[in-house]
Amino acid sequence: MDFTNLDDRGVLVTGGAGGIGLALGRLFREAGARVFLVDRDAERLAANAAEIQAESAVCDVADPSAVKAVIDAAWQSCGPFDLLCANAGVVRSAPLLEVSREEAEWQFAVNVWGVLDCCRAFVDHLRSDGRPGHLLLTGSEASLSHPAFVRPMQVGVYHMTKHAVLSIGDTLRGELASYGIGVSVLCPGPTPTDLSRNSESARVAHLGGAPTLRAPASADEEAVAARTREVEEVAEAALAGLRRGLFVIPTHPHIREDVAVRYREIEEAFEGL
Repeated sequence: MDFTNLDDRGVLVTGGAGGIGLALGRLFREAGARVFLVDRDAERLAANAAEIQAESAVCDVADPSAVKAVIDAAWQSCGPFDLLCANAGVVRSAPLLEVSREEAEWQFAVNVWGVLDCCRAFVDHLRSDGRPGHLLLTGSEASLSHPAFVRPMQVGVYHMTKHAVLSIGDTLRGELASYGIGVSVLCPGPTPTDLSRNSESARVAHLGGAPTLRAPASADEEAVAARTREVEEVAEAALAGLRRGLFVIPTHPHIREDVAVRYREIEEAFEGL
């Protein structure tokens, strides 16, 4: 798909009420695309969709039937679409061995199955219409490595899910290439969003009175601040990566250093064979 000219292209963004999702929606809207935002936060979604002159619908991507229904309805009312930004996600902090199965499954329901269900429903329409298109999946720097500076945050389940998002993207780009459907995985580093607050609200809605997990150790705030980029910068990097035809789209320069550490470990392992 050619991202040079986005006039009247259709873009559907999940997790679009704020953060990276809204920044993507705003950037694509400014570039001339028709934008449809999806999010579980009805109030913020309505206000921000109106602000960027986008259509919107409320949906929790952890519900597969709701995902299909909202994408079907969006396609009928505002389609066709050319790009899916599967961006909705959640994060919770706790030592990995202390996370309950219920808690972990909820994070997977949003971050992994939610991404896959969105892709399935979106691709069904592309195939039915015989249209090419593109999937932009929001992974993380945690899709590519386990950076030392974020380890005190104790977000092991989140890391598991973001590795899975990379695998989903890698698999789908092979399976969908013959249909003219491309795939990219956006891999941002620290970005100031309301992800933690929104995740807590979503967790309460799903798990009710489930016990609150133990607070994580403090992260290195100075290291995080030095690596932080604004959501607008992340969105601009995403569009630039799409225009370059990238599969992995990193957004923060420091990610290269963390990936190099992992790569060296793998190279050293092979050298010992």
